[in-house]
Amino acid sequence: LIVKAHSSHAELSDATAEVAARALAEAGMPDGAFQLIHGREAGVEVLKDPRIKAGSFTGSIRVGRLLADIAANRPAPIPFFGELGSVNPVFITADAIAERADEIATGYLTSVAGSAGQLCTKPGFAFVPVGSSLADAILANATDVPEHRLLDPRIAQSYDERRTAVLGTAGARPVIAGGIRFDDDGQGWVTPTIVSIALDDFRAGREALLEESFGPLSILVEVPEGTDLAALMPEFYEGNLSGTVHLSAAEATGETENADALRALVAALANQVGRVLFNGWSTGVAVTPAQQHGGPWPATTNDASTSVGTAAITRFLRPVAFQNAPAALLPEALRDDNPLGVPQQIAPAGESQSWGDRWR
Repeated sequence: LIVKAHSSHAELSDATAEVAARALAEAGMPDGAFQLIHGREAGVEVLKDPRIKAGSFTGSIRVGRLLADIAANRPAPIPFFGELGSVNPVFITADAIAERADEIATGYLTSVAGSAGQLCTKPGFAFVPVGSSLADAILANATDVPEHRLLDPRIAQSYDERRTAVLGTAGARPVIAGGIRFDDDGQGWVTPTIVSIALDDFRAGREALLEESFGPLSILVEVPEGTDLAALMPEFYEGNLSGTVHLSAAEATGETENADALRALVAALANQVGRVLFNGWSTGVAVTPAQQHGGPWPATTNDASTSVGTAAITRFLRPVAFQNAPAALLPEALRDDNPLGVPQQIAPAGESQSWGDRWR
């Protein structure tokens, strides 16, 4: 495994690499199984090296696409998993707001402001009914949010430009103005910015608004009653890591008047995101077998994979079938006596011969 260090925390990368190398040595792994390199040019060159058999990347769409093209254009192309851009839309019903506006407001603020909004799962947009009380609840709960430093001056400058573009869009109204302060070293210190905009203005300004804002900024889109929420997904988004629906207790039973519309919304979300959440926030990512941290382009370059959870290792595995193999020549993990004790699923003998008949 070869890891390219991030230039904004090079010393932390070195220290972390020392811990990883020590742990691997104690586990009996061969010397050199893990390596750390520095510099963009080194990262590009190692991706081109014929000894490298797979690549992965987390970062911007532009750089991720460049690296994906390098991996695809090699003499022998290799798998590449890029986690790139995501705005993680949230849909909040009127009944959910009426039932627990303060709870939703505080959760939303925490999710937007956490790690200064520098998380790929940050909710970038929340669709709410026109005239809802959520904006007032957000303002009432936006107290004592401390400044947080962005990762580096380049990210701070990009965020400042995105924030200016969003606030300058026709119809955009700050719910919480927030701000960014640059210190003498060019580092940016931020507080969260929440903007509200009507759906028609959102549509008119989509070119300026849809791009991900990598920082603590999110947009409330006010949606008129009767709007087909499911239709908003393909209208605005190619693909995302997550999509969230906040429901009332009654709506969660599936027996309210809007049940069919909610089912359609959930189906639309599932078609364009890797993880559909209910009454929660996308920035909580657990390392579990059920986790799916991926999604259609541009969220990732491979929407059949995940970069978090126990299934993440499959990005770097290649399946091999052994047919009619003598037990003595099988890898230990595949032998019937299972000397490694790994979990196995063994189909009854002859089952595969009747599969075609069963489904004829």
